[in-house]
Amino acid sequence: MSARLTYSAAVVAMTLLAAPAMAQGKLITEDAVIKEIMVQSLISTRLISECDTIAPRKTQLKKQTADMVAYIDETGYGSAQIILLRDESYLAQLAQAADDMLSARGVDPNNTKALCAFGTAEIADKTALGKLMKNR
Repeated sequence: MSARLTYSAAVVAMTLLAAPAMAQGKLITEDAVIKEIMVQSLISTRLISECDTIAPRKTQLKKQTADMVAYIDETGYGSAQIILLRDESYLAQLAQAADDMLSARGVDPNNTKALCAFGTAEIADKTALGKLMKNR
């Protein structure tokens, strides 16, 4: 799975899921669990794309997608909610959240060298984010 497809595969898988019930009036775009997974996916995709020394850990990425689809199903979000995950304003919010998370960790999101060092450290520390990637 290429870096570009990491995030797209998750969105496609979720779009195909058609849970019949609405999650008690809660918007999927306000769900903290979904947001965390989506931000991790964006950051890992960026690191895989920009860092020659970082590759995707395909099995973990597939597991993350499957876990998210299961969560969406259990929570009862329907297809109308799932489509909101592709909304441009929501994607912009996620991109900002990813940059904010990187900045909070002392990483300049516009510095490729710093991003790659961060990714390598995440892999070494076996963090949730680091488990989505591996060193080449």
